[in-house]
Amino acid sequence: MKELLYRIQFHDDQLAFKAFYQQQMFPLYQFALAFLKQHQQAEEAVNDVFVKLWQRRHTLQEIDNIKVYLYVAVKHTALNQLRSATTFEEADLDNVQVPQVRFCAGAEQLLLTHELRDAIAAAIRQLPPKCRMIFKLIKEDGLSYKEVAGILNISPKTVDAQLMIAMKKLSASLQPFLQHTSV
Repeated sequence: MKELLYRIQFHDDQLAFKAFYQQQMFPLYQFALAFLKQHQQAEEAVNDVFVKLWQRRHTLQEIDNIKVYLYVAVKHTALNQLRSATTFEEADLDNVQVPQVRFCAGAEQLLLTHELRDAIAAAIRQLPPKCRMIFKLIKEDGLSYKEVAGILNISPKTVDAQLMIAMKKLSASLQPFLQHTSV
């Protein structure tokens, strides 16, 4: 990623920018969709952020953590879209609907049965919205607790607490299935 950012900033490399966009677009799109609930608006929010990033490409070295920067920018863009469309006042993470999360555990998942994957997906869909979003950002998108806290404007302890809630609920939801399949 650093090489792409270097090529973008110092060489105005459009191919590097396209590669960077393709790497980052899908998780940012899902994040925007959680706020906007409309595919076109979510895509526009992400694209707006990338257009601004390209316009400001010569100042990329000033950004400490590009991933966090992008998530925060997408969040603000999405909230601005909501404000301009309605009398939206404040984002309430408890009411944000996160799209269905892809559960990716690497090679281990390939060994899981189809039923277990369905059970996991169903258990994730049953999580409260805030837990689901935090679970997705940490477990799927690979962000740290501190990064998620910065993106959602909450404390790292809140992130930790919400992830613990998510893990307990997932464990409880999957326990009967796991006991049944391990016999």
